[in-house]
Amino acid sequence: MTTAPCRFMDRYPEEGRDPVPVERYTSTEYFDLERERVFRRKWLNVGNVLQAPKPGDYFVADLKILDTSLLVIHGKDGKFRAFHNQCSHRGAPVAWDAQGSCKGYLACRFHGWVYDTTGKLVHISDAENFPGVKPEDNGLTPVHCEVWQSFVFVNLAAEPEETLAEFLAPVAGEIGRYDFSGFTPAFSYRIDEAVNWKTLQEAQLEGWHLPFLHEKTLARAVKTDGNQYRHASIELYGLHGVLGSPPPDSFTPSPVAQLASRFGTGTVQAFGAKVENEGEGYKFRGSFDFWHIFPNYFVGLLNGLYFTFNIWPVAVDRSVWEIKGYYPPVTTAGELFAREYSKVGLRDPMMEDCFTHELICAQLKSGAKQHIHFQDEETLVRHLGNGVERCVRGLA
Repeated sequence: MTTAPCRFMDRYPEEGRDPVPVERYTSTEYFDLERERVFRRKWLNVGNVLQAPKPGDYFVADLKILDTSLLVIHGKDGKFRAFHNQCSHRGAPVAWDAQGSCKGYLACRFHGWVYDTTGKLVHISDAENFPGVKPEDNGLTPVHCEVWQSFVFVNLAAEPEETLAEFLAPVAGEIGRYDFSGFTPAFSYRIDEAVNWKTLQEAQLEGWHLPFLHEKTLARAVKTDGNQYRHASIELYGLHGVLGSPPPDSFTPSPVAQLASRFGTGTVQAFGAKVENEGEGYKFRGSFDFWHIFPNYFVGLLNGLYFTFNIWPVAVDRSVWEIKGYYPPVTTAGELFAREYSKVGLRDPMMEDCFTHELICAQLKSGAKQHIHFQDEETLVRHLGNGVERCVRGLA
């Protein structure tokens, strides 16, 4: 029997074609290995410099997968640093707010120990009653922190096995062509789901489901008249990869979308046509490119806007999905209307996704199936699982 040619499986034969064990999604033991050999070793995105734009600004990133929260501070010297959000006195959080600003110092609300923006302990309240406690030995516990473009990454290993530049080297030259300047945070969603983190991510790593699951929402922006959905591109870069969505054969926005597009850029209309760029800037694979930065970060690039996903494991059957949109600054009521319409346009298919994710997780627990299958258009989905498996086995 001859095998039909497959664009992506043939291009990346090392990814394999075999069924994938369901155990990877349901086993607590496997999840524990992911925690230690993926999330405690690899560089993780925790935010954007736009969350702390001025010196003295800070934000807190919860990493429940690693049983900690991190305090990310824009130092008075302009450098971004990350620390465990934990006072050296009794372990209380130093920053209780998700985001804030200080004049150069943060005081623990429990007993008033004070730290500067470099993490140095500069004041011990009632110091005479702490004989032998040296400020120089009791600063905030640092975490490796580096910034690429506007994205803030951390690494919780004692000594990272590679720098952030080395980790991102396979994709930095490509993503870095996109001009991230001039955007502002437009909206965010945070979704707590009863689902394994890989199942959640896999639905973002293929667009094949769009004409089916998102028939009433996104499907109109990827319509291929009379044909099966086919990605414009799937490219693998080390542990990372990119998915290019094809421009539709025909695209007629809804009347409200047409009205919104008169005033500003929106998510749905940005899907509608491929951007041709003849200069030195970013070259779109399709109308919309979705970059996956291993293990759990996504950057979606569209014409005139971008958005990001952070997908955080909490337990083997629970994850948190953080969605953030970045748009040009709003200067008119019409632009605000376009942005709000775009926000809702992204929200509705996300709700469809979430409902489906949880159904899948519940069914996989039954044990009725021992394996699942991926086809050619799901090559990037398989690539994620292969990357995790390599890390778990100590091969990456």
